[in-house]
Amino acid sequence: MIHVLVEEGFRLTVPKQLRSKLRVGDQMMVDVDRSGRIVLLSEDRVRATLARTAGLWRGRKNVPTDGVKYVNRLRRGQRLQRVGMIRGAAH
Repeated sequence: MIHVLVEEGFRLTVPKQLRSKLRVGDQMMVDVDRSGRIVLLSEDRVRATLARTAGLWRGRKNVPTDGVKYVNRLRRGQRLQRVGMIRGAAH
């Protein structure tokens, strides 16, 4: 793990070892995850990933067209019941 100093104005300098992963002018998304880690993501890379995966499940016969119903069904454990992983789902 590389140590950096939070400078005046809450600025950080990206260490040389990590600079090859970035370009000057990159727009970065910043968040804090559940573990308290600060996460930096390239906005362009996030958008590219979303564009590549949009519609990934389109046309699948085993997934309902209503995503909310599908997620609710998963949460109830019906999928696990169908594949024999659990005997009954608690409601």
